[in-house]
Amino acid sequence: MFITSFKKMKLNIVLIMAVTLSLFLSACSSGKVSDNIEAMRSFFLENKYIIHACGFVSDDEGTLYDYTNSKEALENSLLAGNRIIEVDFHYTSDGTLVCGKAWGDLYLDGKQMTPGEAPTLSDYLQCKILDKFTVLTFEDIANYMREYTDMVVVTDTKETNIETYKMIASSYPDLTDRFVVQIYHASEYDAVKKAGFPYIIYTLYETDDSERTEEALLKASKKPLVGFTFHTDLTFDDEFMRIMKETNTPLFVHTVNDDEQIKKYLSEGISGIYTDRTDL
Repeated sequence: MFITSFKKMKLNIVLIMAVTLSLFLSACSSGKVSDNIEAMRSFFLENKYIIHACGFVSDDEGTLYDYTNSKEALENSLLAGNRIIEVDFHYTSDGTLVCGKAWGDLYLDGKQMTPGEAPTLSDYLQCKILDKFTVLTFEDIANYMREYTDMVVVTDTKETNIETYKMIASSYPDLTDRFVVQIYHASEYDAVKKAGFPYIIYTLYETDDSERTEEALLKASKKPLVGFTFHTDLTFDDEFMRIMKETNTPLFVHTVNDDEQIKKYLSEGISGIYTDRTDL
């Protein structure tokens, strides 16, 4: 009799474990947000500001420049206490991942490089951005992340090159959970996640109308996202904003530098602001 009861108890334990596992797998497949996604969302909510392209930086005369992705801009942002930094990445002509937006911003020996034409790594490292500021490579960014252990980088690669993310995951495994990858189309989500990056923002500025329908956006929101990012122009579209709020996903807007506008968006339920400002 004791043996029979013991067998029943073991059977019950097995059944409980099976049900628990089933519920866990069901939650994962349904897009249930995990604790780590919630923690990253909270980090964004607490910090509020995503510093765009490393933020404003001034030259020796006090003139402010945006979109430089420069060493001076990054250090200015970090020293001001900012910890979520958006960085643009591109490849040199010989295949090294570096920071920057437009190759035409580069000057070599005081002469502007050809706009749109990627330089070699050797030339890039000798360039000055706008003939003023110091260039950065991906390796430099990784070194700053190791120095500032609470620094999170939001990637902007303009196109989601999955081989880039595979390379980062392979070469910098200690940092993959401190990158938040921006994807530009919902179809890119699974490949980025599979490459080893748990934190993803779906930014909408390259989407077409068919990707911003209610059906498409609600479907995209079923995948655990850190948030959606979109241009402030879309906030004037009441139907779009209704849909975005129905996703129950944090919403971020870009790029806002005005104090009153920032306050307005935050008061209306926007979770975070992409900004060039570093003093907020």
